Amino acid sequence: MVRRLAVRKILRARRAIRGVLVVATISLILSLLGLVMYVFYVPSEVILMEAFVWLIEALSFGSLALAFKIAASKTVTYRARYELLRLEALAALITSVVAMFVTSTIMYKAVTAEHREPSPIIVSVYPLGSGIMSFILEHRLSRILRGMRIKLVSVRMIAEKLKLDVVFELGGGVAIIAANLLNSALYETVAALVMSVYVLMGLYGIAREAAMHLLGLVPKSVHRDMEAKVRALLHKVTRYRRIRRLKLESYGTFSEVELWLEAPSSISLGEAYYESIRIARELIHNIPELLRALVVLVPEKEATSQLAMRLSEEVPRTRLGRRRRQVRLSSSRSVSRSLRGSVQSLQPRQVPRRVQSQQQRSGDGESQASSP
Repeated sequence: MVRRLAVRKILRARRAIRGVLVVATISLILSLLGLVMYVFYVPSEVILMEAFVWLIEALSFGSLALAFKIAASKTVTYRARYELLRLEALAALITSVVAMFVTSTIMYKAVTAEHREPSPIIVSVYPLGSGIMSFILEHRLSRILRGMRIKLVSVRMIAEKLKLDVVFELGGGVAIIAANLLNSALYETVAALVMSVYVLMGLYGIAREAAMHLLGLVPKSVHRDMEAKVRALLHKVTRYRRIRRLKLESYGTFSEVELWLEAPSSISLGEAYYESIRIARELIHNIPELLRALVVLVPEKEATSQLAMRLSEEVPRTRLGRRRRQVRLSSSRSVSRSLRGSVQSLQPRQVPRRVQSQQQRSGDGESQASSP
């Protein structure tokens, strides 16, 4: 039952990815348009880099849809199904790293260019149009995320990246127009540097979070949100609410939880087993991001401390008991030895055989002398 529920969650995420494929198609069209402009019309590095960024976004969405399709397949084993979900974080990581590389390249060319002239004003059409399209796509992804019960990590990260792209692209287009109007490339260079630093800072945060998800680590914000959801659910489904340990393992959008709950020491092993299974099912059923849950009921800290106190008190008692037993054994042994000595002293001494024979001979001689 739990495995079927996990597969249903993956299928829901795959249906949501189908709606996001529209964004991938638009990204691919804009990428091809930029490459055509660079090859046949204006050989500008800005257009080439922008087309490359759109191409990477299209590839990331395509790989994401493929990963979810494979993960939802019936031919994939139980454990490998979840490992494939890490491709979602890998796609977001590749997108952010490539975008950082593109931004750094633009910064380097803007700083090292000598006798630079302003770019043709017609070049500003492509970054301005890309900025408007990024704004529209970002709103579409945000609306998709608000309507989804399962918040996909990759969709959220790419939506954040598109928000940064809006600033970068619109600023670049405005800077090209200003440089042409003022006939100076300085404004274009300064604007490109400022926006590049801003975009790099945002992309670094996205890449860091994606890398943590890829390694199975959970960011603190995600851990706090999951802990709040678990605590709220425990108040509804069980009377065991004191959490001893809460450990999360990330699979991108989805995660796995290991939960230790304190229970009274009077509960039996059978009751603890069935109660832990029931709590795990409730967690998986009510928290959309959870695929698996391991719940362990452990004795309360007070009970364990009392047990430790009793054991610490019983240990010296056992030692004293052993010493008393040793003293009793030694005293009994000494008493037995003294009793044996007294018994031997009370018994008549055994006369050696030689003395007995001499006594018999002397008695015979005396008897012969007294006879007439």
